[in-house]
Amino acid sequence: MILIAGMAFAAGIGLSWWHNRDTEGAPIDGLLWPDPPAVPEIALTRDDGTPFKLADLRGKWTLMFFGFTHCPDVCPTTLDLLAQVHTVLKKTPPYGTQGQVVFVSVDPERDTPAQLAQYVHYFHKDFIGVTGADSDLKPLTQALGVLFMKVAQGGPDYTVDHSAGIFFIDPAGRLVSVLTPPHTADAVIARFKAVSAFILGKS
Repeated sequence: MILIAGMAFAAGIGLSWWHNRDTEGAPIDGLLWPDPPAVPEIALTRDDGTPFKLADLRGKWTLMFFGFTHCPDVCPTTLDLLAQVHTVLKKTPPYGTQGQVVFVSVDPERDTPAQLAQYVHYFHKDFIGVTGADSDLKPLTQALGVLFMKVAQGGPDYTVDHSAGIFFIDPAGRLVSVLTPPHTADAVIARFKAVSAFILGKS
């Protein structure tokens, strides 16, 4: 219940600014235009132990989701959905050769690279898991409007409340759309196709 309440808070409050911005003159529902925020330089760690930086987003269409491997429901459900989306979109351009799904863990205390690799690859072998210390995560989460908060559950146990949006990042490293829950595979696919077509048309 705490997790669900926190998720509602994060999605409803943390992403409301983006949602309101979406409706003001954007030609496509959910499009952050004409001034999409740029992803800042980041210094995170990939699930294979190598660095993950802004350069790893450039030249790619990225579907990004934030969570943690001990998440009981929202994260596995969303990653399973994103696996369906990834499989469908891989068959068509521009995602086919340039698309990636990045799962950002906001629980670096427990989510080691090895733990992340095992977790994300369960859903799809192509998925990329990344994390970093809170100070390393902050530039990215602040730029995207992501909220996360550690919540004690008694003793050493804890959970992490976090925003549940799916973030669409274009090959220029700009946040071009945010899809808030509840999610469906069809909605994610439709949003990507509409937004990517518009962005490519502006290139």
